[in-house]
Amino acid sequence: MTARIPMTPSYNPLDDLNAALRNWWLIVLLMTAGVILGWIFYQIQPPLYEARAEIALNIDLSRTGTLSDKNQDILINTTGRVMASAAIMDDLRQQAVQAGWLLPDSNPRRVFFIERKAESFILRVQHRNPQAALALTDRWSDLALRALESASLHALQVDLLERYLDGLTVCLQQQATGGVEINPCPVQNLSTLQAEIAATGEQLLSARASARGIISGIRFTLTQPAALLPEPVQFQRSTYLLAGALMGLVLALMAIHLRLPDRLSKRE
Repeated sequence: MTARIPMTPSYNPLDDLNAALRNWWLIVLLMTAGVILGWIFYQIQPPLYEARAEIALNIDLSRTGTLSDKNQDILINTTGRVMASAAIMDDLRQQAVQAGWLLPDSNPRRVFFIERKAESFILRVQHRNPQAALALTDRWSDLALRALESASLHALQVDLLERYLDGLTVCLQQQATGGVEINPCPVQNLSTLQAEIAATGEQLLSARASARGIISGIRFTLTQPAALLPEPVQFQRSTYLLAGALMGLVLALMAIHLRLPDRLSKRE
């Protein structure tokens, strides 16, 4: 005679749903406990301080000409990339490591932030040590202004070289066609003129690279020197509270799925 194998009841999600509705108080209780636990963990964490500096941009349209909104937006974003270049970020990271404020393998993107606000940029540094945040922000604003001033000088050099190169090109065309010189050419010999054009072209390429996309006619002003925010930043508090609530919810659903409340009530 063949023995019968007992059938295992199939899983029905509605059973868990009904159990969760019956034991809603357990979900509320454990989620509340998780939020309280998250708040406790947040309180024992050391505070995170933030220092800020702001650099404003002023575009002189009389020198740049009329710019479309798109081109103006591209120019402003290019300026932001100059202030947060790899060289500047590496300099800040090295200073922080040497001062013992960062570990050598730390990610600087968790410490240094740049935020655009209309036609200005806010340089932000977050650190557990308020003096470190302030010193690094001050250093960053200094490096950013130096980089912008250097790029601006090279942008002015680009304008001068372009005008000079245009004049040499006109001279070359006049010599090639044998036309009358409207403006006297600085170089009369054809081979010397060609060599001067080639040399000026190389200087122009170098100046454009050093300008890094910046054009002449932009001014930069440090409108807000480095300063600490009056209170530590609180952006992590919501993360701890949400994590605690989710942990409580998961524990409650697991307990309900295992029917722990029903088992405890039957024992009583």
